[in-house]
Amino acid sequence: MLGLGVAFIAIPVLGLFGYDLTNVIQPWALLLNGLTAITGAIAFWRAGMVDRRGALILVVIPTIGAPVGVWLVQFASTDLVWWLYVGVLIFLAIRMLLPKRATTEVVAEITDASRAKAAVSAGPISVFAGFLGVGPGFLLMPTLTLVGYSARLAAATNAVAVTVPSFSAFLSHLGTARFDWPTVIITSVAAMVGAWLGARFTAGKVKSATLSRIFAIALIALAAQRAWIMLA
Repeated sequence: MLGLGVAFIAIPVLGLFGYDLTNVIQPWALLLNGLTAITGAIAFWRAGMVDRRGALILVVIPTIGAPVGVWLVQFASTDLVWWLYVGVLIFLAIRMLLPKRATTEVVAEITDASRAKAAVSAGPISVFAGFLGVGPGFLLMPTLTLVGYSARLAAATNAVAVTVPSFSAFLSHLGTARFDWPTVIITSVAAMVGAWLGARFTAGKVKSATLSRIFAIALIALAAQRAWIMLA
């Protein structure tokens, strides 16, 4: 519904069930993130809503950077990673509550300078996203708007850019991942159906501002719940 990918909320939710963070939750969430991004990416590409030159660059850099983050996470404590998740959830909640720009039109032309700025930013963003086990979209989307993309063009380009990096980070986890594959398959199907339903729901009569407020409250609740567990 929000176009942010499922991983940012799947990770704290899966954490409620006591799964191991780095060997179960992160690769599981990355797989779900990639699968739910595919449909939107294909639709945006076919509709001509994507900055194709920029998207191709943004696919390559995060695909390389995300596994670096996966490698780095093995040297970090689980507590540190969970506190970073709390920070990310609060960041996203604040973003959702801030007033949005009124314009949503697709900008006809994006300069090479804007693409270069986006490409430079994509490197550290993808490493950080791989470290957290989420897709880079939650930071790449606002970055694209900052360098000159309209909100609509940024969303479409972001949808394409995050798909392959999610899978590259997932593959980097496979050597140590411990899955109950039947459960992973069931949740993957459920996530793809949910993503499709969410897109249709958002395309209906529901106001985006209302959705943003509801999910901002949910994110704050998840952050508070995780912080409570960490401090207990």
